[in-house]
Amino acid sequence: MRHTLALLLCADAVGHLIAQNLVPNPSFEQVTSCPSFASQLDHATPWTNPTLGTPELYHGCAPLSSYVSVPFNTTGGFQYARTGQGYAGLYTWRTDIPNMREYAEVQLLSPLQAGTCYRVTMYVNMPNDHPYACDGFGAHFSTNPIGASNGQVLPYPAHVENPTGQLLTDTAGWTMISGVYTAAGGEQYLTIGNFRNDAATQTLQVNSGTWYTTSAYLLVDDVSVEPLVLDLDLGPDTLLCTTDQLLLDATTPGATYLWSDGSTGPTLLAAHAGTYWARVSIGGCSVSDTLVITGGGPPEVDLPRDVFLCPGATTVLDATFPGSTVLWSDGDTSAARVVEMPGVYAVTVTNACGSRHAEAEVHAEICACIPYLPNAFTPNGDGINDRVHPLFRCAGGAVRWAVYDRWGSLAFDAEDGSMEWDGTIGGVPVPAGVYVWQAHVQGTANDDGLYMGHVMLIR
Repeated sequence: MRHTLALLLCADAVGHLIAQNLVPNPSFEQVTSCPSFASQLDHATPWTNPTLGTPELYHGCAPLSSYVSVPFNTTGGFQYARTGQGYAGLYTWRTDIPNMREYAEVQLLSPLQAGTCYRVTMYVNMPNDHPYACDGFGAHFSTNPIGASNGQVLPYPAHVENPTGQLLTDTAGWTMISGVYTAAGGEQYLTIGNFRNDAATQTLQVNSGTWYTTSAYLLVDDVSVEPLVLDLDLGPDTLLCTTDQLLLDATTPGATYLWSDGSTGPTLLAAHAGTYWARVSIGGCSVSDTLVITGGGPPEVDLPRDVFLCPGATTVLDATFPGSTVLWSDGDTSAARVVEMPGVYAVTVTNACGSRHAEAEVHAEICACIPYLPNAFTPNGDGINDRVHPLFRCAGGAVRWAVYDRWGSLAFDAEDGSMEWDGTIGGVPVPAGVYVWQAHVQGTANDDGLYMGHVMLIR
């Protein structure tokens, strides 16, 4: 994830986490007493009737003679509850009373939080003792209770509702109406029903010969309002081998998708290196994540086959390859290691795409070692800096060296580098001044290196 970079625009998840339903008595199970007749929704406390409509509470504890028993009722209706044994019933449209509606209202267990997204879900059923199906049913949130002193359409918008033109016709099962609401903050009340007027409500007669003749009516069960949790994780940044592909999965029930390549499906097949991102949206809520994929094959290892090492010197064997682990034959895991001793050095370098093996043999070599002289000496017989000869910072080969004056005349010659010049020729002191020295150094395979420099003789 790359790591992951997630832009959380609302609170919550790609896999839905367990969230609290803020609707009390959501399936109308708890009753203060069994309903004995129609129009007794208030028995399913804390649900209330916010208008002069007459919404029903249906319950398995009610007798058949009450008109609101479950699953049978006196009007010829028959419907099991989706869960438990209770549900509500609301008029959503009528032919004989223009814009007549019924609603159910409840105070939520806690106010909605500003900017938080909530999934709103309810299940409805068209009872088989009513003739008309309609498409109008939804939910409205408010800070305070809403209502009217009549039985007409409430003048409020539905924040979540059934899609226009999608008639609710199922008389056997329960149809889910669901959506996402982003809270303004402080909403404490939920009201459900048809918030569309007659002109905006589509209807169709689907039954005939029913007990009721003029109405569209819906049963309602399992109402929920839950914080929506979105959590998108495409995985850690990764290496994609040359012939491999990686399936990126952002699947979230009820969501829409947008990927970095413009595609809109729940998954994306990544076949190349690059930066991939996905945005998952539900309603006005979205979450994003980004993944960086690097491409390649097994690691490449480039060690020299043979390495020649002068006495006292070191060399570095480097098996570094990005994103790989290194293991030398002696257990060392350093990508680059300093070698001081001759021997065979074998290494295995591994990444997600495979391993490579290499080895280098380090040979001991007698190397020419560059000589140097002090840049001045004082042959005055005081026992300090009276003599000069070639010095070495490492073990050297055989040395022959000589000193010349400014005119190129030989002043000193020795077959051994340890022999010192005392600033004389044949025991006679030479004048102060600058003298040139030369050293022939014999190294491996009798290679002869010639080195030169200057030394100041001071008297």
